[in-house]
Amino acid sequence: MLAIPAFVVGLLLVLLVVRPVYDRLRGFGPIRQAATVSACTLALALAAGWPNLRDVRTAVLATIASLLVPTLWRLMRLALRRPQETLLVGDRVAVTHLIAQWGPRAEVRIAGICLVEPDDDVEDLPTSLMGFPVVGGLDAAAAWAVDNEVAMVVMAPGPVLTAYDVRRLSWALERSGVELAVAAEVHGAVPRRIQPRLLGRRLLLSVAPSRRLKVAAWSKVLLDKTVAAVLLVLLAPLLLMLIVLVRRDSPGAAIFRQVRAGHRGVPFTMYKLRTMSTDAEQRLAELTELNEAPGPLFKITGDPRTTRVGRMLRALSLDELPQLVNVLKGDMSLIGPRPALPRETDDYDDWISRRLSVKPGMTGLWQVSGRSQLGWNETVRLDLDYVDNWTLAGDLAIAGRTVNAVLRRDGAS
Repeated sequence: MLAIPAFVVGLLLVLLVVRPVYDRLRGFGPIRQAATVSACTLALALAAGWPNLRDVRTAVLATIASLLVPTLWRLMRLALRRPQETLLVGDRVAVTHLIAQWGPRAEVRIAGICLVEPDDDVEDLPTSLMGFPVVGGLDAAAAWAVDNEVAMVVMAPGPVLTAYDVRRLSWALERSGVELAVAAEVHGAVPRRIQPRLLGRRLLLSVAPSRRLKVAAWSKVLLDKTVAAVLLVLLAPLLLMLIVLVRRDSPGAAIFRQVRAGHRGVPFTMYKLRTMSTDAEQRLAELTELNEAPGPLFKITGDPRTTRVGRMLRALSLDELPQLVNVLKGDMSLIGPRPALPRETDDYDDWISRRLSVKPGMTGLWQVSGRSQLGWNETVRLDLDYVDNWTLAGDLAIAGRTVNAVLRRDGAS
């Protein structure tokens, strides 16, 4: 039965060799394919009555070991990966958009730009664009990418760049090991929702609808209420202790109640541990000029209305524990968009109103991405991305990142 692990190793090598050079050292595609094939091979062998139980154990352990080594190698590369050196090719408008989106990202380093301009503008190329060097035009792209050992060339479609330009550049790079990619603007859709297909000589990107299956939606509700009930029981002693601390620290009720906009904008009463003085709402008007947050959000560094215990509760996100009651009641979800105030939703357009198509959450992409450090537009973008691309697996990932963010006090305010 050691023939099966040997077959797996050989299959991995074949799957790696047939892939482009730039694709061999990233992703788990070959490992998944080898695991699937080896599992099917072992199942067929069992169905044929070939191996005994001892041989099966040996084959399974040897196969796992064969797959474990490349898996650990991939994970190590992901943990230690350096920014990907990238050459941008396109006209000024298209390249500017890419720089705005990718410039701040740690995984990409823009090494240079090849501007594709009308014939009469070729001689007037600038030396830089938004702080990044312009190294030439389209004709210089392939040679510059190879000479400077960039990992990827990204072509940004525009009125000057044609499909024939893409094809010619792919020919020039085919023996270099440099990846060639064409940037497509599909806003807010993750790869699993996008399916490429050909219609005539045009490549179409079919975008799957973002609606949730009823089974998945019911699973989310069941998981929300189960986890909320368990956490309320486990954290009841801590919650009671915090209530006592809030009451002793400043006069007023320990539980703060505030009306928020829920699913489809329906108002509900949200519960939190009080972190401000009881006259906080009355003092809001006098502090409006000090607001540091964009859009309808309100935030002041060192808000004078915050109590001593309140600062501690906010830093550890413990003030949000009573929202477990909202989850149990069905007003909120464990994971979801930021719960908005009714006065904020009054100014929503049809784009931002998409946030209200699901229940608000105790945590979400907005929290694990920086919380109070985010601007309004970025908060909206993250919430819309969550709504359009929701999965249970994604919720579990956000829950894990939330624990990490709370422990590091990332973005707490």
